[in-house]
Amino acid sequence: MAATDTGKGATMGSGKEQAELWGPGARDWADYNEPMCTPFYEAVLDATGVAAGTRLLDVGCGGGFALLLASCRGAAVSGLDAAAPLLDIARERVPGAMLTIGDLEEPLPYPEGEFDVVTSFNSVQYASDPVAAVRHMSQVTRPGGLVSFLVWGPPEKSESGVMFAELGPLMPPAPPAAPGAIAWSEQGQLEELAARAGLTPLTVADVPNPLIYPDLATAVRTQLSSGPARNAIRHSGLPAVRGALTRAFASSRKADASYRQDNVFRYLIAQV
Repeated sequence: MAATDTGKGATMGSGKEQAELWGPGARDWADYNEPMCTPFYEAVLDATGVAAGTRLLDVGCGGGFALLLASCRGAAVSGLDAAAPLLDIARERVPGAMLTIGDLEEPLPYPEGEFDVVTSFNSVQYASDPVAAVRHMSQVTRPGGLVSFLVWGPPEKSESGVMFAELGPLMPPAPPAAPGAIAWSEQGQLEELAARAGLTPLTVADVPNPLIYPDLATAVRTQLSSGPARNAIRHSGLPAVRGALTRAFASSRKADASYRQDNVFRYLIAQV
């Protein structure tokens, strides 16, 4: 519920809290942010071989844009998310999808081995127990099937990290051991997470994915709809958060008056 978290996924606590944070801004998030993530959605769908007949589950599916792309390939798609308003948008986008309210922190409500491919975009790294979250994903994947999770790439390649820096002081204090939003791109880190969850890591790759907005108002409006920003609003108020995001985008203005932040995201493919 991938700032700030561009792919929408869980960020801070239980499914109930996530629903409260992501529900109010669901339409802006789904309409503006999710389509910008097409490059990394498509990269993972390519890498996992999603095609006609693939049974795919997206955990933390948000407004269902990844499900839409997978369904266009002929896949039979299912999605799970904590926020009912986002699932309502997913139903509009992909009427044939099987959609469920749920929490990646808990065992997933599907039969064992139900899916060929299970994906999660900017979600599992924010779980209180990421190993358990990945294990839940693997339990509903068939033997020999694939699990993929995507995170932010190296901080030096993620210009949107400035949003985390600006929003951080406005958010409630994080637990002392909590990792930062862009803290999962160290060499071998994703492979270790997969292995600890009982999976066999196959591939780790980076994919460029810029965030591009037509104007500053759209940039700020889009990021105000994210769960982390709404958490900051609850703690510090809307004016402070709007100001922080305005500062975060100040150096991103281009000659045509658009705003662009270049980023790299990292995904892992593992086998059950």
